[in-house]
This record gives sequence, structure tokens and C-alpha cells, in this order.
Amino acid sequence: MKKKGRALTAVLLGLTMVMSLAGCGQKKENTADTAAAGSEAAKTEESTGEKSTSAEMETITLKLGFNGDFLTMPEAVLGAAENLNKKYEQEGKNIRIEFETDYQTIDNSEYHNNIVFAHKSGDAPDIFICDADVAGFVKAGCVLDITDVMSDAFVDGVFTPTMVDGKAYAMPFDLPLRVIYYSNKDLADIGWSQDEIDALPEKIRDGEFTLEQFMDLCSEVVEKGGAKYGLVHRPGAGNDFFDMLNAFGGQYYDENGSLVFDEAGITRFFESIYENANTTKITPPNLNQLGWDTINKMVGTGEAFAYYGPMFSATYVAQAAGLETEEFAKNETFVLFPKSEYTDAPFATVAPQMMAISADTKYPDVCKDIFRELAGDSNSLLAKHAGTIYTLSCIKEANKNPEVTENPILKNVTYMADYARSVPAINNLSSLKSEMFTQIVSLELGQTTPEQAVADLKTQIELNVDNVIFK
Repeated sequence: MKKKGRALTAVLLGLTMVMSLAGCGQKKENTADTAAAGSEAAKTEESTGEKSTSAEMETITLKLGFNGDFLTMPEAVLGAAENLNKKYEQEGKNIRIEFETDYQTIDNSEYHNNIVFAHKSGDAPDIFICDADVAGFVKAGCVLDITDVMSDAFVDGVFTPTMVDGKAYAMPFDLPLRVIYYSNKDLADIGWSQDEIDALPEKIRDGEFTLEQFMDLCSEVVEKGGAKYGLVHRPGAGNDFFDMLNAFGGQYYDENGSLVFDEAGITRFFESIYENANTTKITPPNLNQLGWDTINKMVGTGEAFAYYGPMFSATYVAQAAGLETEEFAKNETFVLFPKSEYTDAPFATVAPQMMAISADTKYPDVCKDIFRELAGDSNSLLAKHAGTIYTLSCIKEANKNPEVTENPILKNVTYMADYARSVPAINNLSSLKSEMFTQIVSLELGQTTPEQAVADLKTQIELNVDNVIFK
């Protein structure tokens, strides 16, 4: 859910050990020359038994850019670099990595545009957080091909959103799942036994409890007084809606990352949106006007029975409801999107947060070494990141770390990695996302019909988006 700004001063001060700028500007030789010098020094030491002093230490200063309020991603980069410094020293490489940092909490699209502008002006960070529009960064020439960083250490398929024309341009840092939340307390309040409550996630997982049955359950909870609303969602445009479109058997991309306009699937999705707000009334008709804080509190307190969106949003939900994480974890269950009559199996959607290396960096090999270090010996840093923001990890070994296996929320959902769908970089997705939300708002307010909304959406896509596959 929505990111909230916070003062970063304390955190930045805590990172000063790896951010010292004392060696800035000491670029006495390039990286290749330094590595060669380090190798020669090692040979001298080996043959003479005396430590060589002929090669001078080169301190390279990388700029690290980040946008967001949880700093475990940049902290992982800094920690991996410090571990890498120790390895370089042991290997006789006369390189010392230090960082300048630039942390922000602004809109993702604004940050994306800032990176593109910084690239054009020659001032882009060496390593920076990369939003879902990887293709846009590639088109602008901002990001480095890091295909050679990929390895078996990563969860299968996690690089899919980073790929453009068969090459990887960013490294996933986590395995965030978009799922359905629901309140256990609301089910108890309408008479469900604890055994019935405990059995529901497995029934959904096994395909025994369908999406249609879940929608009926949302209505039942409201009708019996368990909750004021049965199903809520984000108050603004977002990829969460595509998950529900998928659950109704709709398609919005193909294997090549081309945008697809699936008229039948969108119609089913729009019919559900309209019915939820105007017929069964399990969704507030003015939901888009409520704001994140209100929706978070509704979900956290059980005023709304169910919600679909990123699992890491549990952080904000718990805070809004005034609950500690463990207490919230007892009250709430996270489940896959159930199988429907139009789909073959339940699923969760993976939307990893990613970091990229600037195409303009003077130190591509060092930046890649940091990424490899994170995937390897320093993967515990990514496990810590995952446990902090309630996601699984992009690294297989990290998912065995107690940061994940003992986390009150994550310990019950590790199975979801086997049901996760990775979405590729999709051309022109932002246009469909924006136009679709416009229709969702009108549908929930009862200002249009599903049929008219589909027709209007199709017209806008035909007018404004090129290379769309209509089906």
C-alpha cells in the first residue's frame, strides 16, 4: 500500500561506517589496472614472502540511489559491499568500495523520470532501485545488461520481470507476493469453528474452494454481521487489479511481453466490480475516495473481511489498526487467488523489488560483484530484508533462514513460492492500468455498466496505445 515518508537521518547516521567519503576522488588507476596490480603484488608476496607495497589502494566511490521508506534493500547493498571489501583484501585486490547515498520517498513514476533525466545529464547513481517499468529504462539506455549475474541461487522464474529481449537488466531483491487477505475473527463471528478456519487455506490451495465460493463467502460475512464490507482493494490505479482479472481467466500480456486486450476476461472482471459495489454491496461504492489510511484500518480491524494486494502491505495494515505484527498475524490469513471456473489452478503473483546498475557506471564489474555477493555468501542480508517487509526471498538459500522460517507471517506461506507467477516486463502496461482504473471508479459509483465500461476502455486503448493484441 502507499509508502509513507519518514525522516532518514538516524538511519543514514547508522550507515556512516560504510559511507565514509575520505577516499573520494582517489582514482589513480582504472579498475582493470588496479586488479592487475593487486595480482602482481600477490605474486611478489608469494615469491619473496614479503608484502608488496608497490600498488596503491584505490578507493572507488559508488552512488547508491533508493526510493522508499524501508531501507533494508540499500542496507543489503552496503553490507554486501563491506563483505566484498574483505574478500578483495584477502585476494590481494587493492580496491576499497565506499558509497554516497541518495534516499528519497517520492512517487515511483517521478523517481523513474528522475533516473532517466540523471542518465541524460551523466549523473545517474551507479546502483539504484528499479521500478516495474524495466523496459522503459532499457529503452532510455539507463541500465546495464546483467544477464551474467543470473544463477541457480535464485528462485526459478524470479528474473522474468527484469528481462527485455532475452537479457536481464535488474536484480530481484525479494519475492513479494500479491495475494488475498481475510480476517479469521470475522469468520469466527459468523459461526465458523477453528477447525473450519484452519482448513480454508489448504482448500483454496488444493482448488477445492473456488473464487466464486470466496465471493459468496464475502457476501455471507456481511449478511451475517461479521464485517461491514466483504472485499476491498487499493484506492488508486495499480497492478493488483490485473491479479483479479487473471483470477477470472482474463489475460493482459503474452509470452513476449506484448499488451493484450482480452475483451471476455475484462468483461467478467468488470461485472464482478459492478456487482460487488452495487448489488451485493460488499465493496464501498466510493472506495477510491477513502484513502489508504482508512482502507488499511478497515482491513486490520476486520471492518473489511477481505482485501487483495501485496503481502508486504501487512506492515501498513497492522500499523493502521494499532496492532503488533504477531497479533495481526493471528488475526489475518493470507491465501492464494482461488481457482475459478475460468482457470486451472490457484496462484499468487510475484512482483519483486529490483535494483539495477547504471549503464554509465565506471565500475560495472565491481557493481556486478556486489550483486553476486548478495546472491551468494551475503544472502542473509536479503533474508533480513524479506523478513522485515514480509516477503519471501528471491534467493533459495535465504528462504531457509530463520528470518523467513520463524517470521510470524511468512512461516505459513512459504508454500506459495511453488504457486507464484512472475510477470514479464510489459510494453504500455501503464496506459491500460490507468484507463482500467478510470472505468473501475465509474463502475463502483454506478455511473456506467460493465458493457459500456469495456467498450469505453477498448476505445481509449485503440486510440492511445500501439501494438496491442485484441482478443
